[in-house]
Amino acid sequence: MRLCFLNLAHLLVIVAAFDIAVGSPLPFMLLTNASYTRTNVDQSGMNRLKADIKPVKKSGFTSTWSRILQNPPDSLEVAVGSRVELQCEVAGNPPPQVYWITGNEPERQIQELTTRAQEGSNIISTEWEGVSQVSSTYVIDCVRVEDQGLKYCVSISKDEVAVSAATVLLVNTTRTTECNKERQPTIVLHSAWRFALQQTTIILPCRAAGQPAPYLFWLDNTGKTISPTTHTRHTVLPNGDLQITDLEWSDMGEYTCKVQSGYTEKSVSTFLYPVRSDSDERQMINSA
Repeated sequence: MRLCFLNLAHLLVIVAAFDIAVGSPLPFMLLTNASYTRTNVDQSGMNRLKADIKPVKKSGFTSTWSRILQNPPDSLEVAVGSRVELQCEVAGNPPPQVYWITGNEPERQIQELTTRAQEGSNIISTEWEGVSQVSSTYVIDCVRVEDQGLKYCVSISKDEVAVSAATVLLVNTTRTTECNKERQPTIVLHSAWRFALQQTTIILPCRAAGQPAPYLFWLDNTGKTISPTTHTRHTVLPNGDLQITDLEWSDMGEYTCKVQSGYTEKSVSTFLYPVRSDSDERQMINSA
């Protein structure tokens, strides 16, 4: 029962986020849950679902887009030697790549990033890759005078680019803070939620920084620690990301990434929603 309420709460959060970004995905989610459609929709409802497949596919789940959901702060004044964290939240289809750029003329850097993303999109599969919300943190452990300037968060989903409002970082040279050689662990990249096709291989990001390097591990959707001996389809990659192969409906739920360093522990969670492919949906609906 607790798991049911947990999943419902996460889905409501996702619906609210999508309502802001591209429109509500609730009809799409109902279509992708075979057990729901078989049990709760009668024949007339099935006929309606057949007619609704095309309109639903235009709701933002197939078109390429990228959005900045939360900008970093407009300005920040810090002392020399202090530690700075700038946070940015983005969403996109396909799951966006997040970059941070600096300088008074960001156009050239953005163009280079866009070109790189377009080149990559030409060699990847045309199959739907999913939708995701990603949080990124830009960290300066020991601020120097030359760190002063404009900072931008850039979200790229294939050829769609979204750029945050600029953050003006001001370095106060009249104030100085001693740099700490030991740096607390910080999770600098993770995904809050992810839609992905069943029977595909996906990667849930989790990147951490700190000195000494923090220990990183994942918990699966039942709260068990992921390890090679107990999870044949789950692999924690060297960079900290979690790879799941042959995605199944039973994989739906919350995955937690934890980092530890000394007595400090931090964690973030990703809610994963496996989606049926078009062919599976049409076969299921036509056979009903």
